[in-house]
Amino acid sequence: MAILRAREEGATFGAIAEAAGTSSQAVQEIVRRHAPVKRSEPKAGVAGGA
Repeated sequence: MAILRAREEGATFGAIAEAAGTSSQAVQEIVRRHAPVKRSEPKAGVAGGA
């Protein structure tokens, strides 16, 4: 949770990795797997279900 919180607050993957004693790739994977999915709003003018 601390990794996700740090990322939400704007910390870079590298800074988080250094503080956690791991690689930035590991931090990116943690964020990818555990961060909430941000869903985009439907674009205006796109017909839905027709």
